Amino acid sequence: MTTTIVVQNPHSRKLERYDIGGLTSDELEALPLDDRVCEEVAAAVAPCLPEEFLAAYVIRVGVVEAGQTIIGAWIARRLRDLFAPMPDTPIPD
Repeated sequence: MTTTIVVQNPHSRKLERYDIGGLTSDELEALPLDDRVCEEVAAAVAPCLPEEFLAAYVIRVGVVEAGQTIIGAWIARRLRDLFAPMPDTPIPD
């Protein structure tokens, strides 16, 4: 069974479905989730798989806030990967 979440894309404002099956603990911990909400969700659903936790988090905060948090973090990480400064590269005058 695949675990999916539906969140609102903060750029397009459209609802989008994402397959989060196989989400790792490290990937979940890298998301900037609200600590207070995480404690509430953990109290309600733990122990569980990371994707089950994230699905419960989305239900708790709603599709708009979850989209801003999750998609925003994915976009920021992707931009950092694409446009990260190159070490030891001289900048021309």
